[in-house]
Amino acid sequence: MTAISARIAHFKNETSKHGNKTFKGNIDTMRKDVNAQRAMIKSEIDSIADAVLAELSSLEKEDAVMHQNAGQESEKKVRELTSLLEKAEMTDTTSIFEMERSLRTTVPLYDVNVQDVLPKLPSFVTGSIDCVLLTKMLGELHHENQYEKTGIDSKHVQRVSKFTVTQQNKMFGICPVDDRHAWLSINKYQGLVLVNKEGVVIKTVKLDFCPYRITMVGTTDILITSNPISTFVYKLSLHNKQVKTLADIGPHKAYDISINERDEVFVSTRTLAIVVLNQSGTIVRKVACGMNGLNITCLSSGDIAVSDSVNVLIITDRSGTTKYKWSGELNNGQQVGSRNLCKMSCDKYDRLFVPDYTNNQVYVPKRDSRQATCLLDQKHGVYYPTAVAVDTYGNVWVGCVDGTVHVMRL
Repeated sequence: MTAISARIAHFKNETSKHGNKTFKGNIDTMRKDVNAQRAMIKSEIDSIADAVLAELSSLEKEDAVMHQNAGQESEKKVRELTSLLEKAEMTDTTSIFEMERSLRTTVPLYDVNVQDVLPKLPSFVTGSIDCVLLTKMLGELHHENQYEKTGIDSKHVQRVSKFTVTQQNKMFGICPVDDRHAWLSINKYQGLVLVNKEGVVIKTVKLDFCPYRITMVGTTDILITSNPISTFVYKLSLHNKQVKTLADIGPHKAYDISINERDEVFVSTRTLAIVVLNQSGTIVRKVACGMNGLNITCLSSGDIAVSDSVNVLIITDRSGTTKYKWSGELNNGQQVGSRNLCKMSCDKYDRLFVPDYTNNQVYVPKRDSRQATCLLDQKHGVYYPTAVAVDTYGNVWVGCVDGTVHVMRL
């Protein structure tokens, strides 16, 4: 009875702890924040619209005054000319020459051939509604999956799922949306595919080119480079499925792409320079990276991770100063020989996950020791990885050359 009573008390306590008061209070607070932000944006829009309407009223008053003055001037001229006409009609023959001489100097003062220059009518050019900008102005709801930082140990890594979207087609890019879904760019496929972590295709977006690397802008847009590699960077709007050219960075060619915390777009060019764009597609600067950079990932610290096929650098995003370099050293004392590093990614702790196509491995470099830990073990059966990405729950999505995707839990 004592044991049962203790368990009853325990589960009553658990029930009270799992109550939804705290969660509901948090939701209510966010509702207030959303409504406050909405009211502020509405107020600002009203202010802008009122300013335009006030300007229109001012133009209307100016036009009315101008027409009134012009009318008064015309009426004055009519009165003066009428008076001249009456004088001419009353002139007798003895003074007609004197009257004619007077009119020769007076009548030209009323020139009717002078055209009034009318002011140009104003026009109102309506702006387009930018849903992306409005979303940024209002704010976004982030589903924060608070995962703890765990050590990288291949023995403890578990495979959550494994699926194949298309046979024998290399995965070029994986872009997680949340902890359950990710967009995929696939070799020789003209479009993007949204899948869940079980491999079920949720949505597809057809394109008139084959995408290469992809990255999300918030939750509303995807930036894309193309395959074959070109000088163009494209922007796909998910709400209307329209694609536009964000930038032409020629003569550089656009390979990989990533976005930093300030919404700057970093494009690797497989040269010694990284091209940095703003959200309008304007080149704002170039960063020297010290290698023919192919893969690139922006870190939350403000630094950039860039790699070619054999080395990984961490550099500053302004000067390009190298802060860290990984050249194949492992924490078990071994040195990786021949390697082919592909599309890397980082988690919220700025840990890099670097796939190696040649050695069927994903490395996690330790920035405090110049060494890397192996994420995978032979039991995981991952062969020829070409792209990785980390979702909001910390799961690592590994895309392979044969179209297979493995979702790994640390």
